[in-house]
Amino acid sequence: MTGSLSGRVLDVPALIDAATGQTEYMRAWLAVMTRLGHAVAVPSTVRALAAGQLTASELAELDWFCASGTVLEIPVSLADADELDTLAKEYFGGEVAAAHAALTARRRHWPVITSDDRAAGFRAVGLDVELLP
Repeated sequence: MTGSLSGRVLDVPALIDAATGQTEYMRAWLAVMTRLGHAVAVPSTVRALAAGQLTASELAELDWFCASGTVLEIPVSLADADELDTLAKEYFGGEVAAAHAALTARRRHWPVITSDDRAAGFRAVGLDVELLP
């Protein structure tokens, strides 16, 4: 557990937005969260899936974003395998990254930031969702 009592979990679209600056929303949001002392959880599978969709310069931005003191990279644990598999199959069409974000959010009791087209799975799991603009 971290020293932060509140935060958000980023799904793939939110992390891509942070790296590309497409909407500037995530970059502004991170600045505010940092000032307020809130944490940001980035599941390792989310980072890996996002990284595969970025250019070299965007990857550099992703690395900078994830190196921020308020960003916590959450690794996959073997102990989580069954729960991740179940979440992926039941709510996310088999996608492990989304399931990892959901598992992280559920355990921390934090909302997930994602896109509108991916929100239904997180809501079905019973999570709070914040949408990208």
